[in-house]
Amino acid sequence: MTYVSYGTLNEETMSDFVDTQKKEFSIYQELVPKVASQLFISDNVEGHTGNTKVYKEVDIETFADLKPEGEDAKKASVASGYSKTLTFRRFAKEIDITKEMRDDNEDQVIIGKMTSLSEFIPSRMELDLTHRLTFASATTYVDRDGETIDISMGDGLALASSVHKLAASTDTYRNRVANDPLFSAGAYELAQALTTTEIKSAFGEKRVMNFNTLITTDDPNTLNEMARVTKSPTDPTQNNSGVINPYAGGVKIVSLPYLATTATGATDSTKRKIWFYAATGKGILGWQAYLAIKEPANLKTPSTGNNGEDIHNDNWTFGVRGRYGICVVSGRGIIASLPTSA
Repeated sequence: MTYVSYGTLNEETMSDFVDTQKKEFSIYQELVPKVASQLFISDNVEGHTGNTKVYKEVDIETFADLKPEGEDAKKASVASGYSKTLTFRRFAKEIDITKEMRDDNEDQVIIGKMTSLSEFIPSRMELDLTHRLTFASATTYVDRDGETIDISMGDGLALASSVHKLAASTDTYRNRVANDPLFSAGAYELAQALTTTEIKSAFGEKRVMNFNTLITTDDPNTLNEMARVTKSPTDPTQNNSGVINPYAGGVKIVSLPYLATTATGATDSTKRKIWFYAATGKGILGWQAYLAIKEPANLKTPSTGNNGEDIHNDNWTFGVRGRYGICVVSGRGIIASLPTSA
C-alpha cells in the first residue's frame, strides 16, 4: 500500500491515513535496514501477559554412565541455568501537520513528514539491538532517553568476558579474544579456537555450536579484510596461487551501521574496529539473545473532530507507537574482540 496523495490531506484523498483502522507498516519500514534483528531470536508476545518475560537456560549432562549388571541406572543431572528477565518498553514519536499546510497542498512536505514517521520505531529498535554489542564490555549503559539499561548476562557479567560462570560447575569460560586484536586471519583463528575450547555446558562439559556469522561495523577496512580472509579462493596469507583457503566457507558477514555509535546514535570512531564471531539463526542451540515484540510499529491517525485534531489550532497529529524488549541470557554462542581506535 502506498501512502501518497496529490491533493489536500483529507479523509477522501488519503483515506488510508485518516480512517479508524490500526495499521501495520510494510513498505516504508524497508527504508530502514533492520540488520541487527537477524542476530536475535524473535519472539512475538501476546497481550495481557504482563510487562516482563523470563528467558531461562536449561541444560543436561552429556554422557551415559556404566551400568553394572543388576544395578540401577544412574539418573541424569539437569541444571536450571541462568535466566534474564526481559522488560517491555513502549516507544513513540509524533508529527503535527497544520491546517494551513493541509489546505495549501504542500504535498511533498506532508508526504515527507509521514513517510519519515514510519522510520522512527524500526530505527530505534535497530539502535537498541545493536547497542547490546556496542557496549559488550559493560553490564549497563545509559541510553538516549537517559535510562540506565541492564545489559548483563544471566551470570551477572558483561556480554564479553574472560570469566563467564557456569550454573552447575565452578569452571568458567571466556568469549573475549585475548588482547582484543584487530580482525585478521590470525585473529579469526584465535576466535575459532575459542569456539572449540570455551563452549561448555552448565556442567563444564564440551559443547559444539555452529558459528556462522562475522559481525562488525561499517568500517570499510575491516569489512574488506573479512571478505579477503573468508571469501578468497586461495590462502589469503600466502602469495602463491592454488593453495586452499582454510578460513573459507559457511560464514556470512553482517555489517551493523550503528555498532560504532554512542548511546544517542552519534558516530563513535573508537569502536569502529570491534568485531564478533557468532552462532546465529540456531535458536536455543546458538547465541541466546532475544527480541520480543508485543506491539508492532503502528500508526495513529487523526481526522476532523477526533482526538487527533487540536481544537485550539486545528493541527492534525500523526503518531507512531511500538513496544518491544531485548535481553541476552548468555555469552555462549558469541566471541568478541573489542579493539579501540581513534
